[in-house]
Amino acid sequence: MTEQTKKQNNKKYKYTKQIIKLAIDNGFKHPEIAKKAGLSEKSIAQVSRWKNGEALATERQMQFFINEFEHSLKRKMEHLFYSETETPNELAYYKIQGEILLSHTLYYRHNTGKKIQKVGIYRFVIINSDNKFHLLFQKRAGLNENTVSIKYALSSVTFSNNEHANWYLKETYKDLTTQELTHQIDLIFDEFEKIEYLRSDMAKIMNDDGRPLKFIVRQLLLKHGCCSDDIIDL
Repeated sequence: MTEQTKKQNNKKYKYTKQIIKLAIDNGFKHPEIAKKAGLSEKSIAQVSRWKNGEALATERQMQFFINEFEHSLKRKMEHLFYSETETPNELAYYKIQGEILLSHTLYYRHNTGKKIQKVGIYRFVIINSDNKFHLLFQKRAGLNENTVSIKYALSSVTFSNNEHANWYLKETYKDLTTQELTHQIDLIFDEFEKIEYLRSDMAKIMNDDGRPLKFIVRQLLLKHGCCSDDIIDL
């Protein structure tokens, strides 16, 4: 066996977790997965580690499942977004590939006296693509950001049954490192604090929900083995 062949056989398959989940969704049991991967049928603990994202299998071990399911996996990891353009009633469409790690919505909560109604006004989506992060900052479709009145800001928002259709891209930040991602999240909220209209209800939403999101993103990255450099060891 050549050195190159050995390297190919030992190369880690970065989508192990996702393809194992596809196999399970298609009826494969843990012992079957272990056997197809060239392990003992009793090696279900290893399969569980793959399924939970605690370890990566090699491409050689996943070859059967790559042949069976990688085409479906690629489709599942392609995501469509859209935005307004400067031309009235014209939209632009964008495709991004990767695993969605986080979709976090900031809500306006309106107390009607009988119940609290929630309307999402901003959303942050984080996508992992080849160990680089894409940050998508979205606003509710139809949201009027040119007013301090939350009533008028929400007067034309959409309520599609397809939740993804309710959101326009506001800003996209691609190929970020861990540090760049956390810095960009912080920067977005810092910039909002400088804007005059943030004295409005939308300002309160950004301020109140912004601080938890900064923590949530750092916690998420830490669980994926990426530690922001502003985290202090106790």
